Amino acid sequence: MKSIKSLFMLGIYLWLRFDPVIWLAFRNDWRPRHDFMSNMFGEKDTDIFFIKRGKLVEKRRKKHTPILPSHVNKLVAKFLAISTDTKKNLQIRAKIIEKLLFWVTDSEINRTNINSYQTRTVIVEALLGSLFQNALSEETDLILENFNKIVFSRITYIGSKGEQSPIVHDAIISGVGRVLTSHFNEITRLRDEKLEKLTVIKMIKEIQKAKKDTGSLAFSADIDRKGDQFRNKYPLSNNQAKSLFKILKHYQFSAWPDSRAEAVSLLESMEKQLGFDLSETFN
Repeated sequence: MKSIKSLFMLGIYLWLRFDPVIWLAFRNDWRPRHDFMSNMFGEKDTDIFFIKRGKLVEKRRKKHTPILPSHVNKLVAKFLAISTDTKKNLQIRAKIIEKLLFWVTDSEINRTNINSYQTRTVIVEALLGSLFQNALSEETDLILENFNKIVFSRITYIGSKGEQSPIVHDAIISGVGRVLTSHFNEITRLRDEKLEKLTVIKMIKEIQKAKKDTGSLAFSADIDRKGDQFRNKYPLSNNQAKSLFKILKHYQFSAWPDSRAEAVSLLESMEKQLGFDLSETFN
């Protein structure tokens, strides 16, 4: 009987060690694998088995201080207080954004805190709220280029499952909707401004044609601010807007009815404002 159990444990061990999906989820972290086998075979037998193979993990792991919403708020306040006048300060601000992105996606941090969804909610609200509104161009890019990892590939204790909490879903949908709405509002403003300028140009040409001898009227061109750290973050680049649009489309099929309804409502509102189907725009 004991030998059968040992063979079964070996089979499970080999699966946990060589399965590519499990490896992608946990890499060289053997603690989740140890816990999984302990639940199946008991801690004592699992410890003996792992000792024989030199893979015993630290069961009595040091207690990690959980990352709380208060920690996030302190970090956000620090970010907002740092001036943008030196390269060193810009590096510190970027590190803060990277730390928040790490906190919100790291499996171990979230696994050891039963209320980690509260922390993730505050981080999501900050990344698409106060941090985003006060971010410079490169900081905005850093946030948006990594944000979809929270939605689609956040590593949880059960693998690469993406964000699980409906409360965090709602924070993501709200934040993404707010940013996309601002993006489309700016596009609408620029479109109207361009039409107005074209009308002005036409009027100028008509005036010049009527008064050929009175000289020309100057018309200022748009200033190209590409590469300017302090340029207006809106409108977003097409790739950034498309990435956020995909997030809202993803949550149209959320497991949570309220999240589905909110995502659908936001998309319908944007399409009504713009007068066209967004799916066709981002294809």
